[in-house]
Amino acid sequence: MNKSLEDIARDFKSQIFLPEQKLQKQAFFCPVGLVGSGKTTITKPISDSLGLVRISSDELRKILKENGYAYDPVKDIVFNIAGDFAKQKYSISFDMDCGNPEVKEFVDILVQKLKAEAFWVYVNTPEAYIFEKFRKHPPSWLSDNPETMINNYRIQKEKRLKENISFNFSFTFDASRPDLKDQINECIKLINAKSVG
Repeated sequence: MNKSLEDIARDFKSQIFLPEQKLQKQAFFCPVGLVGSGKTTITKPISDSLGLVRISSDELRKILKENGYAYDPVKDIVFNIAGDFAKQKYSISFDMDCGNPEVKEFVDILVQKLKAEAFWVYVNTPEAYIFEKFRKHPPSWLSDNPETMINNYRIQKEKRLKENISFNFSFTFDASRPDLKDQINECIKLINAKSVG
């Protein structure tokens, strides 16, 4: 029997790792990048290094799919969980594309309300590299067809162009470059420097 949305949200929240230490100044790490650009590759080590609560929309999508749901509830569940953790003064990394208007507004409100810092980062990985990655990637729960993933990318890209939101990026990543570890370390230093006191 499929779980209710309330049970899914509760179970998902209970699986999220909560760090013992919190940043001196509360912060939100918000990657902006299309599907396949490397957001999780970047967000995981940054979250681990800085002690951020990482909330992954893909992990939630997987649970929803396994229980027969569409992805429509993702934003509401993520926003509710993030809001609860933010009230507890945790710093949060949103392991998802934060480039849409709803996420931008949600984070901006949290920042204002909690006097926190938002780190908007651009994951600007070349399209050709992403498409090649899709074609080499084995079938997964997301899709068993690389062309479906490429089509999803193009739809998302077109939607993003129409939304035309402006961001003040703290850092830009290119996950195709061999120095990705250095890029991640540089970003960690930047966040650490701005989150002290």
